Amino acid sequence: MKRIAIIGAGMGGLSALKVLKAAGHHVTMIDKSRGSGGRMATKKVGDASWDMGTQYFSADDPAFDEEVQNWLKQGWIEEWPIEPVSISAAGQAPSTDNKPRYVGVSRMTALSRSLLAEADEFHPSVRIVDNEKLPQGWMLNSECDQEFGPYDAVILNMPPKQALPLADESVWINTHIDALDMLPSWTLLLAFEQRLDIAFDAADVKDSPIAWIARNNSKPQRDDMETWVVQADTDWTYKMEDEEKSFIHDQLLENFFKITGVTPQVPKEQWLHRWLYAFPEKPLADGALIDGKAGLAVCGDWCHSSSLQGAWLSGRLAASKLLETF
Repeated sequence: MKRIAIIGAGMGGLSALKVLKAAGHHVTMIDKSRGSGGRMATKKVGDASWDMGTQYFSADDPAFDEEVQNWLKQGWIEEWPIEPVSISAAGQAPSTDNKPRYVGVSRMTALSRSLLAEADEFHPSVRIVDNEKLPQGWMLNSECDQEFGPYDAVILNMPPKQALPLADESVWINTHIDALDMLPSWTLLLAFEQRLDIAFDAADVKDSPIAWIARNNSKPQRDDMETWVVQADTDWTYKMEDEEKSFIHDQLLENFFKITGVTPQVPKEQWLHRWLYAFPEKPLADGALIDGKAGLAVCGDWCHSSSLQGAWLSGRLAASKLLETF
């Protein structure tokens, strides 16, 4: 039995966890956040709550679809029965994407918590800032001078810029991720006293600072409060990087009312968050990066494709390839 550490408890890391546990190994999960899920994060302010990152996921890969069907049977997820629209300068039209959409219940992080249960250890609120490959194995050090290890192998499930300093032992991996980048995106969360008179529950938006809006309380097993998620366009977010948060907030709120046609009003609750690493600019074709000699692997949606499915497939591949080196 090998001892393996996975840094990053998002979907890629959780997928790798399942593969490694099925092979009989001891797995430690470490995450800088207070919980698991990565960009499946949720946010609660007052009486309102939202899925702050990943809004839903679909399955068109056979292996991932099989896993999704298992999650459905477990009651960890449900289908989100909506008919989204597309909105652009030319007007509004039904979405052409008819694939089933799934969400964790009663929030996206509920899925990650269920998947995390397989871990032998979980260390939240720990930011690993340094690692070293010693004769006895990998030793990891946190920003608070906590030491973890030794481990026979390490999987890094994080954006490329964060993985880079932890992959120094592998010139090959460093070369592949050095030039990669992730695109940022602002997310505005809104809650209202009364239901807004909006005919749709979700919309892909073009020709606007906004890329996506969704009525979060239309998802199954959510609270009744009228809550909306507003995700900004990545190009617009990048151009606005030097603007104050108050300006970003006002622009997104103004465009939300403009897009929906609702009379502007003061939200009961609101929250503005910037995802610094929201979407991969150009995902790798490799699926995952593995250096068997170093006992190191890197995974994430940016290694495969920009979706939760891509993250799951990347983590599964990273763990499977790493197992071949033992």
